[in-house]
Amino acid sequence: MSRFLLVLTLLVACTADDLDAEPPPIATHVGDWRDEVIYQLVTDRFANGDTSNDVLDGIGPTPDDLTRHQGGDWAGVVDRLGYIKTLGATAIWISPLVANVDRTDTEDGYHGYWGTDFTQPNPRFGDLRALRRLVRRAHEEDLRVIVDIVTNHSGRVFSYDLDRSGTIEPNEIEPPYRAEGYDVPLIYTHETRLWGADGAPFVLGDEHFRRRGLGNLNVFEEKIFGDFPTGLRDLDASRGDIVDALVETYTRWVLETDVDGFRIDVVPHVEDEFWPEFGARLRARLAAHGKHRFLLLGEVFMGDTFSLARYTGETGALDSVFDFRTKFLVIDAVILDGGPPSMAVGPLETERAAYRPFEQPSGIGASPWEARAVMADNHDTWRLRGELDRLDTAKLALLVVLTSEGIPCLYYGTEQELRGQGGGGSRERLWDTGYRTDTPTFRWLQHLIALRRAHLALQRGTQRVRYASENDGRSDEDDAGMLAYERAFDGERLLVAFNVHALKASVADVPTGFPVGAELRNLLEPNDARRWTVQPGGVVTLALEAREPVLLAR
Repeated sequence: MSRFLLVLTLLVACTADDLDAEPPPIATHVGDWRDEVIYQLVTDRFANGDTSNDVLDGIGPTPDDLTRHQGGDWAGVVDRLGYIKTLGATAIWISPLVANVDRTDTEDGYHGYWGTDFTQPNPRFGDLRALRRLVRRAHEEDLRVIVDIVTNHSGRVFSYDLDRSGTIEPNEIEPPYRAEGYDVPLIYTHETRLWGADGAPFVLGDEHFRRRGLGNLNVFEEKIFGDFPTGLRDLDASRGDIVDALVETYTRWVLETDVDGFRIDVVPHVEDEFWPEFGARLRARLAAHGKHRFLLLGEVFMGDTFSLARYTGETGALDSVFDFRTKFLVIDAVILDGGPPSMAVGPLETERAAYRPFEQPSGIGASPWEARAVMADNHDTWRLRGELDRLDTAKLALLVVLTSEGIPCLYYGTEQELRGQGGGGSRERLWDTGYRTDTPTFRWLQHLIALRRAHLALQRGTQRVRYASENDGRSDEDDAGMLAYERAFDGERLLVAFNVHALKASVADVPTGFPVGAELRNLLEPNDARRWTVQPGGVVTLALEAREPVLLAR
């Protein structure tokens, strides 16, 4: 290399580094979140771009054990932004970014949910400059960035010294729940830090934790006030200084990086009163700096509509939640298990009435129902192909994710047809796949995402179930397994229909909103020569083979 080229290369490198040495300009990078397609990745498992942070404090990757560190980092995500763009996703959701408890006897903190120093980045993922670089490069590629955050707990930063011996015994890590709490010394193994309201970091003391022992997740009081399983210590969110600190801490992370939204972990484990205050104050702080439409998306790992909707109902609370109702009833019960399609009517249409009918003040501009995050699998479930290893079934599930009302959320590795069955097994190393772009599922997702982005009816249209058979995927009735729903927006109308029956063709007369005489074609198969003519009453006769989908448009 000539001296001139060497100097030029060094100047370019230094300039790029300088861009990320200071907090970036804060801006609003999203118009309507319903137009986005989220790609969830587990940072430790997605790509390893910087091997210098693989081994810290003598702890390194354990390739044959997916409960341990594997080495992925923010530099690796930057390296593979093109892969995400090729798939067609428009936003990435990355793991929690704060420093963590590194290791316990059964698992490592590779996932990021075991925070200790909430004021510092996780050194296994990179430094603050690397994080800023990731967000900046994502924005340059027209990708939004969502960060996973935790407000409920810290990692296992102390044990309860029940016998006051000064040493930690096995029974002192997760003692049983006591409503009155444990008035015993605590043996700290890590300091927990947050940013205080005065702008200075402070170390949490005994009084900042509830100290009631391991809660039973099926008992409301214990879920709120108890420690989370594996010894995660419950923060006392009834304290004003903790609320102040959580608002300050997460506001600062946005101002330091310019990220576009938060996915919030274990929302039901924090008392209801926390969310309106946290949401309203965070939005106000960010708006003052020019950050608008910042997404607050809550994880409410529950299947009943009331539980999902309640955390969006109060003014100032969450913008929306993950749609576990559709996951459990439509994806799992109807598509994977062959249940009657009539089970899908509530999650796809009628349960809209349970949700707040308008957006949060200074929120994202869409109602909680419209902004539900729809997914077929994620890091806490079995993978789609782990549940049922059939491509035709997976294609139906992903069709629902990409064509139903809400914000689609894809889990990394689904496009590579990974088959994990829960826990670390569903958090595989993506680099082992070679990042192929020619798998049938990758191509199917590309096609569906392109269709969604080409049709506003799929992004923002209202949704109405047009046909839902009472006959399940084991029935011999003519219409067994038939489900159809319609999306309509600003004069455009699309009909999504499929047969969930695995063994036989089904036929049904499906009501539509199309005018009589209109001729419809199937957008899912460009070479499909079939045409459907709308009959009197707006009816279309659909005869679909086992597990066959169509997306009909004029």
